[in-house]
Amino acid sequence: MTLLTGKRFLALRCAILIGVGLVLGLLLPWPWWIGVILAGLSVTAVIFLSEKFLYLTLLFLAVSYGRASLPSPVPKEIYGLPVEIEAKVVGKTGDYSILKIDSPEAFQGRRVLVYLTKDEESGTRLKIKGKLLPLAFPRNPGIPDRNQRLNREGVIGRFSAGEIVKTAPPEGLRAWLNKTREAFIQRNRELFGQEAAIYTAILLGERSKVPEDLYLDMRRTGTLHLLAVSGLHVGVLVAFLFLLLRFFHVPRWMIPPVLAILLCFYIALVGPRASIIRASVMSLAVAAGFAFERKILPLNSLAIAALILLLVRPTDILSVGFQLSFAAAFGIILAAAGTREMLAREKIKGKIPSWLVKWIILPLALSVFATLFTMPFLAAHFHRITFGPIIANLPVIPLVSLVLPLGLVALALSLIWFPLGQILGFAVFGLLWIVEKLLQLLPGSLISSGTWPIGLVVAIFLTALIFHTEKIRPKRFVYALVMLLLGANLAIWPWALRSRRPRLTLLDTYHGNVAALQADGRTILLNPGSRAEPSVADFLESRGIRRIDWILCLSDKAGDLSGLDSLKTRFRIEEIGSVLKDEGTTLLPHAGRLILSSCTISYDLAMRERPFYVIQTDRRRVVFTSESHRMDEKADVNVLLNRYIKPKETEGRLISKTRLKQGESEVIREQGGMVIGL
Repeated sequence: MTLLTGKRFLALRCAILIGVGLVLGLLLPWPWWIGVILAGLSVTAVIFLSEKFLYLTLLFLAVSYGRASLPSPVPKEIYGLPVEIEAKVVGKTGDYSILKIDSPEAFQGRRVLVYLTKDEESGTRLKIKGKLLPLAFPRNPGIPDRNQRLNREGVIGRFSAGEIVKTAPPEGLRAWLNKTREAFIQRNRELFGQEAAIYTAILLGERSKVPEDLYLDMRRTGTLHLLAVSGLHVGVLVAFLFLLLRFFHVPRWMIPPVLAILLCFYIALVGPRASIIRASVMSLAVAAGFAFERKILPLNSLAIAALILLLVRPTDILSVGFQLSFAAAFGIILAAAGTREMLAREKIKGKIPSWLVKWIILPLALSVFATLFTMPFLAAHFHRITFGPIIANLPVIPLVSLVLPLGLVALALSLIWFPLGQILGFAVFGLLWIVEKLLQLLPGSLISSGTWPIGLVVAIFLTALIFHTEKIRPKRFVYALVMLLLGANLAIWPWALRSRRPRLTLLDTYHGNVAALQADGRTILLNPGSRAEPSVADFLESRGIRRIDWILCLSDKAGDLSGLDSLKTRFRIEEIGSVLKDEGTTLLPHAGRLILSSCTISYDLAMRERPFYVIQTDRRRVVFTSESHRMDEKADVNVLLNRYIKPKETEGRLISKTRLKQGESEVIREQGGMVIGL
């Protein structure tokens, strides 16, 4: 097979092996030196057997490098102690700012999360007094662990700040970049009026000011990638700058280094994201090919971009940005090559009008493949997919590709003479208004999707590679079919052999006590949880659940109930039962029983502040209680809904949401969501 033996795809093979090795090194809990020993043994095999064992050496070295790149854990004893730190703002994740610690020396270079009431510019220095606490974001089955991801990125915890003092604003290059960025944003407001927020998001990736309605439309149609600087933006900029440099008769040999300098400035201005670095490397390779009239292999360029990123930051391979960026680029490369190959066949060649190929067939193929190859990663990280981009990309991407350089010309002209920039700014405003209206009209919806089986995902990507690299091989269809059947079997058999018994999941949430029961093909939610967190909805979507048969509001606390409205917008709910009178709910008696074929749910809420309910099957009995005298010593599981309960001696498991004031139990907030087979 050409992919396995040909010299043309050497960079691609190396990138695949290094990527697999890094993933193994980051996820498997073994010492880094084991990989070095195995690499040494494989070198022996190279000497005495075959040079092809060098690939195995590369794999083992990548495993070691991935493991060694993980930051060492900090001693648990430091958590909870008062400490004073001096740190610099380097980024943001969710509601938290990310700070890089300068002192004390024991924490130097490490990162912490701090909640700041006011966002500070990147590079701002702060002095903070408080306590360092471990990361404690909710962890539930089927959902990527945010705590692990942040630990891989060097974040050692979150800082509970008692006193925050700003010691110095950004300095040097960072201060100049911040001022330049702010100047861009201000000039955009002056030139593009109400559409300035959209252009700022397209140019700089700054989407905090994008109207909520537009953001939801872009999310629904799957076009949010337009607001994250990626391959489209960099490709358009490089093409524009390349034509500009050729217009001014810049020598061919000077074009790649000039483009590299300009792209470095753009990366520094926007931020070194995986998508923009990948696109920059590939765009420079294409530009160099045009400049020196050399043929470029897109897959090798993609592989080289991946290698550069992974050598600098190995942990990026597990990030959603890296995965989506490279998956989309991979799909686009295969779609372009496949479309050209199909149209070059004798039976088709010359029979399809060139305008149809250029404006309809090729863009549609690129859109379909980019959407399909990013779907597994969207399902894994966000548990929702959409087919909206297949249609939405066709009109929107050409408009954005025109808006981006026109806006830059308008910005440049405004520096010479502001009214001249305003004239072009009106055209940019009009095009952005059309984009906004199109997004409102285009079809699209978010579909709940569980995580795709890893075997099936790998098989799909390998099948695509076989089709692309084995063009001259008549048996490529056989290879592809075998690969797809293997992947389908790896996906189907675990699903077919899974237990059909009822399953109860005790969810890890910030607030309230929430449990999900899956029995007899139905989903029953015991308390909807709080509106302040998405953990409940994320868990249900990770299971591919789109319909909730029953939501039982077995409490009257806000932490247990306030998330009901948000669940109504994301799921089809058959019936809601509550002991409180509420619009759209069935009023339940304060004590009762729900009977399914495989289990029974009994509840008693005569005393609302002390709920009590029981799930009973022919094998298991699970008791939820707020009072120690209602604990069942013979139950398989007692779930304590109140941390102040003094537990009794029991034969089964004892579980609580947080640590009990008295006694020991399994703690959901420390161990993550728990699955109990019934």
